[in-house]
Amino acid sequence: MQYAMRCCKEAVPLQTDYFPVATPRIQKVMKLVMKCLNHRQTLVIDNQNPTAEKVHWYMHYKYECIRKNLSSISFVALWRDDLDCVVTFNYSQPLYDCDNDDDVTMDAASTVCDNSRTKLLSQAAEFFRDCNDSISSLILRSKHLKETIGRPLLYIEDVLYLRRMHMSRVDVVSGVDAFKVCLDLDGVDDNEHGQNYVPIFYSKPIDAFHHPNRNTMLQALNWMMNRLKAIGMNSDDGCKRCVHNMLEMYCGCGAHTMAIAKSNIFDSIVAIELDQRLVDACIVNCKRNGCFSMTKEDSGTHGATTTVVETTPVYVFLGDASEWAKKIVLKNKNKRQQQTETSNTVSNNYKSSKSYWYNQYYHVLLVDPPRMGLGEDVINLAIHGSFEHIIYVSCGRRALIRDLKLLRETFDIVDLVITDLFPRTDSVETILHLRRKQPPQT
Repeated sequence: MQYAMRCCKEAVPLQTDYFPVATPRIQKVMKLVMKCLNHRQTLVIDNQNPTAEKVHWYMHYKYECIRKNLSSISFVALWRDDLDCVVTFNYSQPLYDCDNDDDVTMDAASTVCDNSRTKLLSQAAEFFRDCNDSISSLILRSKHLKETIGRPLLYIEDVLYLRRMHMSRVDVVSGVDAFKVCLDLDGVDDNEHGQNYVPIFYSKPIDAFHHPNRNTMLQALNWMMNRLKAIGMNSDDGCKRCVHNMLEMYCGCGAHTMAIAKSNIFDSIVAIELDQRLVDACIVNCKRNGCFSMTKEDSGTHGATTTVVETTPVYVFLGDASEWAKKIVLKNKNKRQQQTETSNTVSNNYKSSKSYWYNQYYHVLLVDPPRMGLGEDVINLAIHGSFEHIIYVSCGRRALIRDLKLLRETFDIVDLVITDLFPRTDSVETILHLRRKQPPQT
């Protein structure tokens, strides 16, 4: 058994027992897992005859039950390489050998299933111990079945640090970075830490996709943050509104959202996600990062006072990107709003409703769609909506080419970056900054 990655829809062996660009923790665990899976031992059979002169023996895999029907393995660990690491074994067939033959009685079938489960879990527990505490949880998963060995975890907790720099317009034009996202504070003195570095907290679902290549992940996030900062500092590019909002579609658990909110570039962020698990995680992350409301009230001797929190409020909604796009376009056709209502005139309860945000003006659209790219309705929204800028994160280059052909009459490509998240495969991630074309001057 060996590791492989998909390239052009085919499995290509890694020819090594680890993924070279993954976090060091994942690399270590990958080596250990493959070593245990391929461990063989001698089994002696004497044909139930203790006086037999000839003894039969053969080599077999120690963890034969775990290997059976194993189709893929996923690894989830912190970007900072400490604490939790979760390994999930994914199976192409049901975990247990349960006989569904009509000629077998229910009691007999139940006994077979229980024995199969007991044997599997016994091997899994021994496998878990052989990993020498390198794994927090071992999950065995097949369709409709899941078993967990070790600590049952819903999320793994992570933290990044955002360095804020107060920039002038000249600095942005000259290419000086306004933000830097980093893994730790090594080499930063206490004064600089307190003034410029802001923690970004993440609760990441263990069964969702996470970037294993932290170096390219940080590079991509830093590029995106500084493009958005440049957009914010050059907001006189035809936009006369008093409030700048960002609409983020396919937000996931908030990997981009939290960093952008902590940068305080926008007045509001509306984040849309179809997967309920990721919506729940995004809400958890908003609460951990103080992004759920713009103000907080403190009672004092002179009554309630309002203090501005230096984060952008995030409004997270469960929904399909295409359905949101249709409703926003429809609202704009009925009544195109010329100026966004200010936060002083609208209650937070009303701003937490979908109907309020269908009517709002958005300065920036951030999209991070799956491999098939943007749907027709989202393309239509991008073209006919209020967006001056689009940040497009693409993991499907063919879909990206198709979408850019549809957008090129309305938007220009300002800048882009390509990151190789999965070396030795045909997959790359492309991030583009698109800006709406200005009408020709008469």
